[in-house]
Amino acid sequence: MPEEIIFVNNEPAECGCKSRFSDGGGQYSDVLYVTPCPTHSPKPFGPAEVKRDKDGWWWHPDVPNFGDGEDPAQYLAWVEAQKLELKGWHSGDETYDLPDEDAACTAWNPESPGPEWFLMGIFDTEDGPYVSWARRIQP
Repeated sequence: MPEEIIFVNNEPAECGCKSRFSDGGGQYSDVLYVTPCPTHSPKPFGPAEVKRDKDGWWWHPDVPNFGDGEDPAQYLAWVEAQKLELKGWHSGDETYDLPDEDAACTAWNPESPGPEWFLMGIFDTEDGPYVSWARRIQP
């Protein structure tokens, strides 16, 4: 069951959420405005703790699931809406290749392109292991 935020006598809720009521002045319907507290505000997308699996793969846990299709359009639209810039490369694009015995990518530890970049994922593609980084686009 979802958490209830309770407002009593026009006072802020215990968590800090605030509400304001308007009867519309007879011009339109009643309106209740809610200003969420930090706990209930949407969290901006950003870095997450990286815990690669036994094969070395990892995907950012806050990226929505866009289905199993190969069409990246939904993902790219989401990235744009989040105001993110992406940068990525395959393991073979670096100065060394992974050892043949490392069919996954446990030996590959790609370096961030800079301090403002955070990991989006390390995953397998038809062309081998791929790393994806993101950073917030500055206005």
